[in-house]
Amino acid sequence: MIDPNRSYEQESIARAMCAGCNKQLAPDEIYACAECVNEWLVYRDPNGDMSNEEGKEAL
Repeated sequence: MIDPNRSYEQESIARAMCAGCNKQLAPDEIYACAECVNEWLVYRDPNGDMSNEEGKEAL
């Protein structure tokens, strides 16, 4: 038999929504769905914000 606390935890995870697209998360996802995580990794800028004011003065 499933522990009542464990059952509640599983139901809570099942109702969680993705932070990026608001789709329902899979049981193994916590904050964002796999599709959003993959997209965020592709579009991540390793150099940070390149539109700061110091960069404009140097050009």
